[in-house]
Amino acid sequence: MSKYEIFSDYTTLNKKDASDFMANISKLADEAFKNSDNKTRLLGNLVILEQYFNTLKDGLNKNDEKPSSITYKSIDMLWDYLYGKIKPSDFEDFANNLYACVLEYMVGEDLTDEQSEFYENNFPNDNIISIEWQIIGWISYLLLELTAIHGGKINFDEFKSCDFIDFISLDEILNILSDACIDFAKVECKSNMAKDVIKAFEDVCVTPLFQSIIIKIQKSLKEALDAKPEDYQNLRNKQCSILPQEFAADFLEF
Repeated sequence: MSKYEIFSDYTTLNKKDASDFMANISKLADEAFKNSDNKTRLLGNLVILEQYFNTLKDGLNKNDEKPSSITYKSIDMLWDYLYGKIKPSDFEDFANNLYACVLEYMVGEDLTDEQSEFYENNFPNDNIISIEWQIIGWISYLLLELTAIHGGKINFDEFKSCDFIDFISLDEILNILSDACIDFAKVECKSNMAKDVIKAFEDVCVTPLFQSIIIKIQKSLKEALDAKPEDYQNLRNKQCSILPQEFAADFLEF
């Protein structure tokens, strides 16, 4: 059994324990939500996804830009599922095609004719940056998990045995946020050698900036656990940005 859980007072952890907490955060979240249904587990993902999305919007706004329409459309699908407005069969084709586009961007996976048409219709330009693609990837992952859980059509073997919504994307976003905070908090990293990178990671985990990120995540996860369906819209609306606004534009470079 772990010496702490997802809602432990992160600010009291020493460097070693804080970095260990970070290395296991998705497992800690899974443990906290183990007795929750998939709608609550989805809500736990969405409240953090909204914070991350808000930082993307803050950063793009600095240049009078905004996220792509496909990002708004796809995240709204997840919320609409929670609100009971749509069911997985309404988005299973969309989910499969969206995930295929993510794989094409991330690893160069070839697209079928149907997927290529979807890409051309929904990604009309090449202006989408890496952080937004990561958000789209997270959304598509959740959409496919829901599709699989409800017995829908799945084109990707890695989802076919999915029984519940997981929190694996927390690991991915916090890896990027920790890298960014090493820069923003001016944490020393002498070289790219493993020992120096590990030390910088441990150091950044106990900075006030990074602690503030974890506190926001913990608060939102706790609210998601306690939320009733009538609370969902308000919970979505109250999510702040995961990073202070002054760092948002620079974060988009990561």
